[in-house]
Amino acid sequence: MQALVIRLIQEEFTPLLSLSTKASESDWSRAIALVDPTLLYCTAEEPTIRICPEFYQLLRECLQRELTKPAQQNSY
Repeated sequence: MQALVIRLIQEEFTPLLSLSTKASESDWSRAIALVDPTLLYCTAEEPTIRICPEFYQLLRECLQRELTKPAQQNSY
């Protein structure tokens, strides 16, 4: 289940983030765990899982910060 949640978040946020390198699965998992976002199971027309709106911006900021750390460290 955790892998599915990570994939959902990767698909949602990868286009929105300025990542200079491909982050590993463990990097994503660590960054997501820092925010521990709430997910909503929506049963409207089609059942879907969505990120709770209250966590969306916080998650985006955390992912951007955490997933770009190695790139920042290598630039010195």
